[in-house]
Amino acid sequence: MLTRDAEKNLVERARQGEVEAFMELVKKYEQPIYSLIYRMTGNREDAKDLTQETFIKAYEGLKKFRLKSSFHTWVHQIAVNHTLNFLKKNRKQRKNFEYLDGRLNDGGWKEPKVSSTEEASIEDELRIKMDQAIAELPLTYKTAFSLVIFQGMSHAEAARVLGCSEGTVSWKVHEARKILREKLRPYLGFIKEV
Repeated sequence: MLTRDAEKNLVERARQGEVEAFMELVKKYEQPIYSLIYRMTGNREDAKDLTQETFIKAYEGLKKFRLKSSFHTWVHQIAVNHTLNFLKKNRKQRKNFEYLDGRLNDGGWKEPKVSSTEEASIEDELRIKMDQAIAELPLTYKTAFSLVIFQGMSHAEAARVLGCSEGTVSWKVHEARKILREKLRPYLGFIKEV
């Protein structure tokens, strides 16, 4: 993440019409925004489109951005709101959720590290089950969980993005963990035995 001063400087330059400054912000935050949206939608094409639309909305709204929060928080808020609106309009539940297979993170793609074929198989199966369980979380839990766990936001920052209290974020993350623990219990017990 950029320092607050560096980010503020880029925002000010972008507000003055310096496209290169805005592109630096996009470069810095594009992958985390894509990751968040992908976890919310479960669809790569939708995530690509919504990520692009998020940055278009951010660019168009830059003059109105008052710097009360960081650009990081603001662009995440745009992404969450835009994605939630998209999901409400497209209520159809996707049965063909595209699983991340554990390699997407905020820094880019990483291959899983395993030492044997058996370990790789167990790790792959757990990763798929984890992605399925996360995909099945209620959207509000999934969003809060993704912001805190995958985006590394504090509960306070996630609360600003979601427009709710820190306590609400804490509760949603706790409930998400509880649901995931229950759904993954058979797999977590097996891993302890291995």
